[in-house]
Amino acid sequence: MTTTPLFTEPADWEPLVDILRSELQEYGGMYNLLAAQQERIIERKPDAVLEINGDIEAQTRLVADLRKRREKLVREFAERAGVDRTDSLRAILPCFSEVVRPLLEALMRDINHMVRRNRRKARQNHLLLSRAMEVTEQTLRVLQPEKFTRTYGSNGKVAFPGQAAPTSRYNAIG
Repeated sequence: MTTTPLFTEPADWEPLVDILRSELQEYGGMYNLLAAQQERIIERKPDAVLEINGDIEAQTRLVADLRKRREKLVREFAERAGVDRTDSLRAILPCFSEVVRPLLEALMRDINHMVRRNRRKARQNHLLLSRAMEVTEQTLRVLQPEKFTRTYGSNGKVAFPGQAAPTSRYNAIG
């Protein structure tokens, strides 16, 4: 890899900065949606939770699209610099002017921080929803014990009739 910066003019690096800023902004939007979802879960408003789930799915698609666009742009920068196209943005930082490197590093750090915050909030929400389901099931078992039969699934855990396999709606984050 070259040690002389190739991308020194703002026109060279501004598209990358713009997409990183957009990505950071949308991760912030995702965090706000996850925080709102958590509030609705705690407030026990299932209709509001379902409504916000649609917003979270749309935001997840938007973030995934921005991430793909950024990755494509980084591959193009790597190709222009004559380095391995699979290199990460961090690996091609030396190709950028010293003036813009701190900005790129700060944006990458902030994006990674938001990804971690979003994952943590999504895990919290998942646990809250799981616990709410358990409490509801326990209540129904007390009120209508004849409707619940214990069986065991192939994984050795207790399974209940009609129980769907768990899925995660937050796989696209990060």
